Amino acid sequence: MSARSRDGSCRVVWEKDDVNGTPAPLGMCDLEPSGCSQCSRASLVCQGYRDTNRLRIHDETTLVKHKVSSRQDKSIVKAPSVAIEDQARSYFLYHYAIGFSKVFDVLALFDIQPHTDRHLYESVTAASLAFFSFQFDCDDARRMAAKHYLLALPMVNQALKAPQSVASDATLLAILMLDLFEKILHNDPGSTESRMSHVNGALALVKLRGHDRFQQYISLRLSARLSTSLLISCVAAGAPVPPGLVQLRTELEQFLDKSDPKWQLTGLAIEFVNLQSRIRGGSLPRSDAISELSQLDSKLVRLAETMPRTWHFDRVLLAEPSERALEMHFDVYPNHAVTQATNVLRIKRILVNNALRSECAGQSTKTHQTIFGCKPCDMLTHNVDELAKDICASTAQFTGLSKSPVSRTYGAADKACCFTLLFPMYVAAVYASSSTMIRPWVMKQLSFLCEFVGIRQAKDVAGILEKDADINPWGVYTMLGSYAFAA
Repeated sequence: MSARSRDGSCRVVWEKDDVNGTPAPLGMCDLEPSGCSQCSRASLVCQGYRDTNRLRIHDETTLVKHKVSSRQDKSIVKAPSVAIEDQARSYFLYHYAIGFSKVFDVLALFDIQPHTDRHLYESVTAASLAFFSFQFDCDDARRMAAKHYLLALPMVNQALKAPQSVASDATLLAILMLDLFEKILHNDPGSTESRMSHVNGALALVKLRGHDRFQQYISLRLSARLSTSLLISCVAAGAPVPPGLVQLRTELEQFLDKSDPKWQLTGLAIEFVNLQSRIRGGSLPRSDAISELSQLDSKLVRLAETMPRTWHFDRVLLAEPSERALEMHFDVYPNHAVTQATNVLRIKRILVNNALRSECAGQSTKTHQTIFGCKPCDMLTHNVDELAKDICASTAQFTGLSKSPVSRTYGAADKACCFTLLFPMYVAAVYASSSTMIRPWVMKQLSFLCEFVGIRQAKDVAGILEKDADINPWGVYTMLGSYAFAA
């Protein structure tokens, strides 16, 4: 048989092989003008060979691109952009309600909509945008946060005047959200009044609501959170704890687990804040100050030694030195919340021992040696150095030990964990002896956290250390807004 191209021109002539029944070529077209002999043998009318002009290749790139792009325009639907407010609220709720922190887990139990409790909606939106702007350095979010805060303020005040809403959980939560906004954005160490105003108002509201409400989960959680927020505000402001907070804690203890290490730690923090206030006010003789500080340190030591097994860390020994580890080991804790609380305890002990060191400077009498059992300054310095080293050993579990940090991607959770290291490392660097080499090591870690983890505040802390400025550590704590990001 003869095979022809689509246009009918002659190509190859085939015939059936008598041996195995498969086609076999007889030959190619001989291109005779009068008709090829192969077509004659096959009794076919020869159409002639193809016109070479029709075989030329033409550049149709432009045409193909146009066809493809037109198809894409019809098939691909662009995702709608998400408003900053919606992004901020989602990120905020994940962090504080179900993710990293959970200190405001009750947020998930509220229907936060503009048509329900508008004062709560605006307060949560303001706090969400403030948190978003702090995390991502977003100026638009910061401006929008201030706008919603100004909208929320008169709404909350109006709710406080209305009998049906003054004692509601939504109103108490709204006030705590405004307090959170202040702590995140108004982080000037000198802004004591704004830092205390909302929590003092919330404390008065809790008293109005009565302690019978503590039997309800939402009310209990909000009141417990208020006690923590108010305490940390007093610590940062250097103000004594108001009697109302002590009374609130007494009432809450009927419904909470008093053996919880974090609850015990906050109780000792109250003792420390009030003791510091008395010492600064000059109402406490030096001998009494030394005695009370020593007793407080003993309580902190006892708490550290009686931590439940679920709070214990594992020490990992290193086979070779690492820039991320101060010594040839680092510690791994059960989770970031335990790490943070344990470092808070260490910070308290460092500050207590440093206060003792200041009181005992030049006062190494027999009485002091009876209290401490040795030269007080030497022992206190040793305590501070060991506590600072333990803080440094807690960092590598979050930063990692990789020699090539660019090979690791730090997500939002990693960044949040690393952020909680800033203040503990600052305290360790400020109070540890120069012989420990902790300060230069911390400077390297802060540079790493800024460059590779993306925590810009690490650069600010490094700048303070580099200037060796005599700054109240709680001023740095306030600048970082650390109490707004507590686990």
